[in-house]
Order: sequence, then structure tokens, then C-alpha cells
Amino acid sequence: MTSLPIRGRRGFTLIELLVVIAIIAILIGLLLPAVQKVREAANRASCTNNFKQWGIAMHAHHDTVGTLPYGARSNPRTTWVVQLWSYVEMGNVANQYNINTHFYAAPNTITSTHNGPQSATSKVYYCPSDRGGPAYATGDIYWRARGNYAVNWGPIRQPSATLAPFAAPFGYRNNASRDQPLTSRFADITDGTSNTLMMSEQIMFSSDNNVDWRGDMLNDDDQCGRFMTLDQPNNGIDEIRAPYCTNMPAQGLPCTTSNNGKVSARSRHTGGVNVALCDGSVRFVRNGITLAAWQAVSTMNGGETLNLD
Repeated sequence: MTSLPIRGRRGFTLIELLVVIAIIAILIGLLLPAVQKVREAANRASCTNNFKQWGIAMHAHHDTVGTLPYGARSNPRTTWVVQLWSYVEMGNVANQYNINTHFYAAPNTITSTHNGPQSATSKVYYCPSDRGGPAYATGDIYWRARGNYAVNWGPIRQPSATLAPFAAPFGYRNNASRDQPLTSRFADITDGTSNTLMMSEQIMFSSDNNVDWRGDMLNDDDQCGRFMTLDQPNNGIDEIRAPYCTNMPAQGLPCTTSNNGKVSARSRHTGGVNVALCDGSVRFVRNGITLAAWQAVSTMNGGETLNLD
């Protein structure tokens, strides 16, 4: 009986294998931007939701106390974040904090540890388009959380001896004295709460031990926890008191030292920044907004109308 010959299984040639690899590479190249766009859309939506929570907290504080929280004060040293803990589901952290002493003193900060309430973190602190959380400021012994959100200080340097003709919702009563924080009422916002900036974004450094003040929103120092509208979003060169300025333009964090400084609103979003208005609504503002429009919407009593487009 004659047996039939067994045919050998034909494998891929080198050329065929290279063609398949090339096709896969092309498909990945086509799909990757789409995946990145979907991821950024989700991150931006999460960031928008954080702004909504901060906006609700601001309104709840106003309903309870009769004013918006002060942005920062020096005696005792405290910022707007601490005043809103009870309204962003961080009431347990607020209960540990002694509002009558400085942020860096016990029990608020347990030096060189994360045991104090200043080192507590929350999802509402972080925009996932940036580094995310938890993120800290550990460049000194007063360890504390960082965050991506800042309140509107308006078109003014800080500190400043110049009295601006129109005020932002946050600042100091005479623009300079850190022990005289401005506490605005909605009635003071004569431009209308839907026409006035309340908050925007800041980018943080990738390393916790960097002493740069951007993102240091639990610190009341000169350029911390706030943004100015002297430059458009994601524009200009930030000016921060030495040594708290680290020039990293490749990371989107340009900086030069100045004792009379400014910090722009900055984000990792493509083309602009998210902002919360004083009515609690959230908008996306393009980097190309005119400087005049950006400054107009940052003041609460200048008589301008909203033009964020």
C-alpha cells in the first residue's frame, strides 16, 4: 500500500512578517491619537466635575457665613482650601484642624510627616490631565498637600502697593496687607456672578520635594493658591519670590524670580483652561482669549459684560 506524501506546513516569509508588523504599526499609529483624545475628554470631564464641587462649596460657605472664603490671610496663616473642607466631604479633616493657629503649627502640620490634616488629600484637589494625586509639598519640614486649583486674584501683582481700580473676588482689602483678607459677598459682585471668574487651574511639578509655589494651595504666601490675569491662560512667564521659582518651560512651568510677582492660570488641557464662574458654572477658556476680555471677567465691579469666547 502506497502512502500519501505529507505536505510540509508553509510558514511566513520574512517579507510577509515585516508587512504584518508594518500594518500593525500603522493601525496603532491611527488608533493612538483617538485613544488619547478619549482619555483627555474623560480627564477634562473629571476636572470640570471638581470645579462644580468647588463651586457648590463656595456657595455653601456663602450661605453659612455670609461671604465667600478669604483667599489667604497671615494671622493666623490659612487659605481658602481649609475653609471649604466641610463642604467637599472633608469634614473629618476640618475637625482635626485648629483654625486659630498657623497652617504650619501642630496639630495642623506634624513636621516632616503626613500625619497632620494639612497632608490630607482628596480627589477634588487634582485634575487628572496633570500628574494626579496624591501630590505634596515636601520641600520643607511643613509637609502639606498640593492641588491643581487656584482662586482669582485679578489683574494685579502680589504683593502690591498699588490699589487697583477694580477688585477680584479674592485678595486683600488694600491689595498688600496679608493680615487684611478680602471677604466678598455676592452682593459685591456688581458685574454679576455669571460674569466674574472665581477659580481656574494650575500645573504642579512632577516631584513633591520641589519648593516651587505653583500648586501650593494650602500655603498663604505671596503667589500661592491663586492666579493673576496679567497674562492670558497658559501664557507669559510666572514671577515668583526666590527660591520658590523653578524655571521649567518644557513642563509648561516658565518662571523667573520677583518679589512682586504673578502666576498665570495653566493646565494640561489642549488649547486652554477650565474656569469656574462665581455663579458656580464651569467654562473652558481658550488660550487665545484677548487679554482685555480675560482681565475684564476677572474683576467683579468693573462694569464689563462676559466675553470668554
